[in-house]
Amino acid sequence: MKSLHGLRWALQSARPRHVPFNTTPGTRVNFLTSKNPKTPGEVPNSQLNHKKADERPVEPPKPAQHVLSQPMRAMMRQLPHPVVVITTLENTRELSEPEDMRSDQFPRPIPRAMTVSSFTSLSIDPIPRVTFNVTLPSTTYSALVKRSGFNAHILSGDDHGARIADLFTRGNRPSADTETPKGRNEQDLGVLAGLEKLGVQIVGREAWQREWEQAGEYRHNVFAASKAGSPITDVELPPSGTLPLLQGQGIMYVLKCEYRKLTPPVDGDFDHHAIVMGEVMDIVPGESGNQGGVALAYADRAYRRMGKKLLERPTN
Repeated sequence: MKSLHGLRWALQSARPRHVPFNTTPGTRVNFLTSKNPKTPGEVPNSQLNHKKADERPVEPPKPAQHVLSQPMRAMMRQLPHPVVVITTLENTRELSEPEDMRSDQFPRPIPRAMTVSSFTSLSIDPIPRVTFNVTLPSTTYSALVKRSGFNAHILSGDDHGARIADLFTRGNRPSADTETPKGRNEQDLGVLAGLEKLGVQIVGREAWQREWEQAGEYRHNVFAASKAGSPITDVELPPSGTLPLLQGQGIMYVLKCEYRKLTPPVDGDFDHHAIVMGEVMDIVPGESGNQGGVALAYADRAYRRMGKKLLERPTN
């Protein structure tokens, strides 16, 4: 029975699959975003996607274990993987969501982060793109989909990089000794609170806080203009788009990316894992980037520093 099941799975996996993706940047999803109107009665697909992303992740039914699961897991442990930290923001607002504009509650944005070991370049030319996969459910994945952006941090292959990576392998619930107290005017740094003990700076805190405040003012101005009979298009959109960016020892580079939606080739393929694709918009050098060396790797349940050269290939 196991062999028949494996054969059936192999035949299904071998059929051609075409994966379309959205290459049109469109309007960036930020604290407040306006979408182009569709035909009357039509609900934009992007709005449906954001509505799904806004919901709390729900644990999908656990799939049946494949006959090759354990051998595959053991083999992959021997394969070195790059270690990258992904950051984004949760609790952002959109003009396309009526409930977002009507609600009096305006939650402060909460940073989200996760460590991934499946990060790789999808293309360099004509457009630089990166990709990685995520096990679902994931609050960070839901946040970056709704936010439509993320920052990818390339870590140095040393103790500094390993400690940063290990901080984000336990989900987005900070431990009691790293959680920051939250007063009325204080930000919730979420899992990023533990970075200060590692000497890592969180760049952009003041900017996303200011964007959050301006988004609230924009909401007030929109309602005031609507009440006065003025077109809401006359209300200037506030700046937005700042995401958590980490700087300090252990950070080699930061890739600022815009999320590009992938459509699963077969219904149900993204029930337990999702493939994330991002278009690289900028590369920010980190403190450890000018020190040379190879980035942090992970293999056989441990963080690793790459060893000596074996065979150097010509550059031509």
